[in-house]
Amino acid sequence: MGPRLLKALVLGVLRLAHRTLGIDAVSRYLVVADRAGAVLAAFGATIDGPGVIHGPLVIHNAEGDYRNLRIGENVHIGRLTLLDLTAPVVIERDTTISMGATILTHTDVGANALGEAMPRRVAATRIGSGSYLGANVTVLAGCDIGPGAVVGAGAVVTRPVPAGARVGGVPARPLDG
Repeated sequence: MGPRLLKALVLGVLRLAHRTLGIDAVSRYLVVADRAGAVLAAFGATIDGPGVIHGPLVIHNAEGDYRNLRIGENVHIGRLTLLDLTAPVVIERDTTISMGATILTHTDVGANALGEAMPRRVAATRIGSGSYLGANVTVLAGCDIGPGAVVGAGAVVTRPVPAGARVGGVPARPLDG
């Protein structure tokens, strides 16, 4: 079986799974797949051009499809990246997101007493063009990363990062020099 036929067969099976089981069935495939880009595009994500999207890729809270995801040209997304699609995630061109990164668009402590003090928050997250996120970075909802910014490995981004900034740590703070 040739590669084109295999791709068409896989997408056909995924479309059937989507119709019968919903988007979570497609998301489960992305956890084991290494050809995530074609699957994301087939189910509503906008992918502007060539780049590298390594699987496994973890998608959380997609609402029926992946329309809340836009990936620019020449983007590299490392293995085991988690994308929360409760609200839009935009990854602009020439960006690298290293393995194990988490990009969130919502915070929800659940239906309990703490929920009154910390209500659910949903906000889009944008990763600016030419930026770099190191391994295991976490970007919280609405904490946009400016163009050309660098976020050091393991950082937790709790506020927007300005264009060209270099940040690291927990919570992420400007780095010297």
